[in-house]
Amino acid sequence: MKSMFFRSATAAAFAALVLAGCATPPKNALHIRVLGATRSEPTFFSDEVSVAQMQSAQAMLPLQREEYKVGPDDVLEISIFEWEEKEQTKTLQLRVSETGIISLPAVGSLRVADRSVQEIQRLIEKALVAKEVLQNPRVGVWVGEFSARKISVIGAVSKPGAYPIHQNVSTILAMLSMAGGPRDDAANTAYVIRIDPDSQNTVRIKVDLEGLLHNQTSDLNLLLIPGDTVYLPVAPHLFVYGAVNKPGAFAFQRQMRILEAVAIAGGLTPFANAGDVTLIRRADDGTEQIYYADLTRIESGRDPNVYMRDGDILRIGESKPKRAFDAFCNMIRGLFSFTYRIDK
Repeated sequence: MKSMFFRSATAAAFAALVLAGCATPPKNALHIRVLGATRSEPTFFSDEVSVAQMQSAQAMLPLQREEYKVGPDDVLEISIFEWEEKEQTKTLQLRVSETGIISLPAVGSLRVADRSVQEIQRLIEKALVAKEVLQNPRVGVWVGEFSARKISVIGAVSKPGAYPIHQNVSTILAMLSMAGGPRDDAANTAYVIRIDPDSQNTVRIKVDLEGLLHNQTSDLNLLLIPGDTVYLPVAPHLFVYGAVNKPGAFAFQRQMRILEAVAIAGGLTPFANAGDVTLIRRADDGTEQIYYADLTRIESGRDPNVYMRDGDILRIGESKPKRAFDAFCNMIRGLFSFTYRIDK
């Protein structure tokens, strides 16, 4: 009786295993070979408008080499040595007004905006002589606090904020360094928001950080002007789910392909069907495209290991025969345990 029951259960489980079959894509499915034939790595380099902006910014290179031009809200430290010898005064700290003026005792108001410290030094010396305060003044001028020229760095950086610069212009690399560098979840693309000084229109310049930081492409090190804002967004995501060990959303990284996406999701589970992989992608026109892939063919080089794009969804199917066989084995173990208890 027991053996008859055992044989019947075994036969039923085996039939279920056979009927489970393997998942196959629809006849009209887009295979991953089609995607590999029509698309290479997606481009993330600066667009044409941004490249034009970068090239025009090169004209500001001389400003980077020139002495710093003092501006409103800077604090100047001014020493007039003859006064110090007579103990009439010590070093003065004067903040430049919004109109670019400082008020110096015994001299009065002086316009110092857009002048270097050497030019301001000579201006004060001439004013002291003209006012007959000193015949041969010796003046020292330093910038005690840089506040006039600021560039903001916001988004996925370690220390976002508005940073004063000590030069007339700066670079995106220098500003990212001031802000502590990109966070781990930062995107590979940064944006510089600028007010065009001629048209007063807002310009958005796209910068490829992958090329700048890792490939050291110096042409991408955009020159920044005071008032610019560097925005570094959080990296877009792709999604891997199904028969993987760690399904979920993952930060998209440039040059990531299907096999790498599976790897960051913890690899395949024991019940995964390597031949049942679905890639869901939103096309440029907004429509949804579905492609089917076979990881075994990709690993062997017969199919392309195509580049992933941000927003892609990768589903790894589960093998029904593997799952059914596992259930079959569990049932056999249960039957043996059951018959053992009956015998006992």
